[in-house]
Amino acid sequence: MAQSKLRQVLNIFETAVTPLSMPQIARELDVSLEQLEAMIQHWVRKGKIRENRSLTECGSCGRGSGCPFVLELPRSYELVTDVTMIPLNVVGATCGHKTPGSAKD
Repeated sequence: MAQSKLRQVLNIFETAVTPLSMPQIARELDVSLEQLEAMIQHWVRKGKIRENRSLTECGSCGRGSGCPFVLELPRSYELVTDVTMIPLNVVGATCGHKTPGSAKD
């Protein structure tokens, strides 16, 4: 049985060994960029793919995103794996600090 276009999008992310552009994927699947974006957003909502929002700041003027030298990179996506699912706000998991109310050694 042939895979749906929607499943093919996820399969591309699962098997890609090099970064692919949105136009490359759209051509491969014979869909428009708008259709591809909708299919990717489906997988983002399902938690299988996540968007990387890259914003670079010059770091010297102190104006943050208001700096005239800020560059917003093109949108990119990546497959969510066990490694990428590690929460960034885990405190105490790798350090020796105890949280208030935690048991002592």
